[in-house]
Amino acid sequence: MGSVVLNHVYKSFGAVNVIKDVSLNIEDGEFCVLVGPSGCGKSTLLRIIAGLEETTGGSIDIAGADVTDLEPKERDIAMVFQSYALYPQMTVRENMGFALHLARRPKEEIRSKVDDVARMLGLEALLDRLPKELSGGQRQRVAMGRAIVRNPQVFLFDEPLSNLDAKLRTQVRAEIRDLHARLKTTSIYVTHDQIEAMTMGQKIVVLRDGCVEQVGTPLELYDTPANAFVAGFIGSPAINQLSCTIAEKDGAYHALMNDGSLLPLPQGLAVSEGQPIIYAIRPEHVRIVSAETEHSLSAEVTSVENTGSDMMVFCRTAGGQLTAAFKDRVDIETGDQLSLQPFIDRVHVFDAGTGARIGLK
Repeated sequence: MGSVVLNHVYKSFGAVNVIKDVSLNIEDGEFCVLVGPSGCGKSTLLRIIAGLEETTGGSIDIAGADVTDLEPKERDIAMVFQSYALYPQMTVRENMGFALHLARRPKEEIRSKVDDVARMLGLEALLDRLPKELSGGQRQRVAMGRAIVRNPQVFLFDEPLSNLDAKLRTQVRAEIRDLHARLKTTSIYVTHDQIEAMTMGQKIVVLRDGCVEQVGTPLELYDTPANAFVAGFIGSPAINQLSCTIAEKDGAYHALMNDGSLLPLPQGLAVSEGQPIIYAIRPEHVRIVSAETEHSLSAEVTSVENTGSDMMVFCRTAGGQLTAAFKDRVDIETGDQLSLQPFIDRVHVFDAGTGARIGLK
């Protein structure tokens, strides 16, 4: 079936190594999202899978067959681009059926398949229009329809929602999820938007500088990030990362802030006295406490954002900037002094030098 396996894939452009020893196993029918900042190599990796870029080293298997040296048309994949890539002189029907026409499929088969996919995507009324007569969301659905008509082993999506406004992105995102649930075709989706990654992916691959930082389900990456980079990239608003050192008091280790205050740590961590760490806590995992509360953090409010459903409080602390998020509305103004306490079971601790997650002894 349509599994995709990458074995020690490298890609260099001259002296620049863009993809560095990437191995990845995407199961048949899985929706896998490649996510990372601009320039991390995610689109290059997708183009390598598609055959649009050659590998410098390593191999690619699709559906159990080595396709490393095959042309794109021989890989049984279909790609949806950011730019839609529709033929402007062709109608929606002609665009959607073009690949079948090139494959010399019978006209009646082409018409039947295009009609079926058009019904699936709500495009029946648009089949005789040209791309210039469509909205951005309609064009993207046509691009998806052109891919679906081919019934490939694998769908490849290269940032397909980047040209859409926020409301339309949410709508089309849901449509892609629904399509995958119906078709169950292996899908690989590239985005720099971690919200897209979290809401769409069954498996997420976080890339940085051409290397895989972590692979897992959305909640695995959110709850147990492998390092400070993944912790900072996954989650919105971003996780707070405070600079501290390890201090021992009353037989237990704590995080020592620059102002001398101590914050609680999960017990049993593999740390030592004086070790520099990154104390990470997500904005929704802090609470306001009284100033006398032990193991709390002194914070000065620098700004407040209230969206109606959520309240964001931005603070200055001895360990750096901190964001607190609340569902309940709290009477807080810029300039207020707060005492904040992290939920100890939600604290993440990373080595300040390597950024690696510090686990239990």
